[in-house]
Amino acid sequence: MEGVRKEPIASKKILDIGCGVGSLHLTLLREGASEAIGIDLSEGMLDQAKTMAGEINLEGKTKYILGDFVEESENVTDADITFLDKVVCCYENYIELIERSTAKTTTIYALSHPKNNLLMESIFKLQILVLKLFRSSFFPFWHDWNDVHRLILDQGFQLLYSNSTIAWQVLVYKRTDTRS
Repeated sequence: MEGVRKEPIASKKILDIGCGVGSLHLTLLREGASEAIGIDLSEGMLDQAKTMAGEINLEGKTKYILGDFVEESENVTDADITFLDKVVCCYENYIELIERSTAKTTTIYALSHPKNNLLMESIFKLQILVLKLFRSSFFPFWHDWNDVHRLILDQGFQLLYSNSTIAWQVLVYKRTDTRS
């Protein structure tokens, strides 16, 4: 959130892909953003996000979409700020996800992904192996995070902010090209 706040939040439209319970977009709405669209694959998460929005009187500023962003992207309007918090590693075709989500972003594009180091790569790959062995319907994906970064830059963005925790890398980009 800190990196997103490097630009004004007031009156901005938020797109929160993989929004979960809505913590990110609800926080920005409370700080003056004008509206938010949250999209998630989990109906339960969206139900909780709607409940939370109602509890803080923001339901009129929120819209929620149940589904896969890539499949629903044509039904999603452009946003000033887009979040993909711990989403790219849950998506096999990250190229299409990034291309479609950056195309919907007019100003700020923020994402987090597993930290790009041997320890995190080993942990993720072990988790993937275990989940596949147990025939889980879901497992994460380890991508070439340098390729992800280059792809975002190629979509007309520059890196504005970078920070990390022990496990996660947080990147915030700002659009530099002009869109017609």
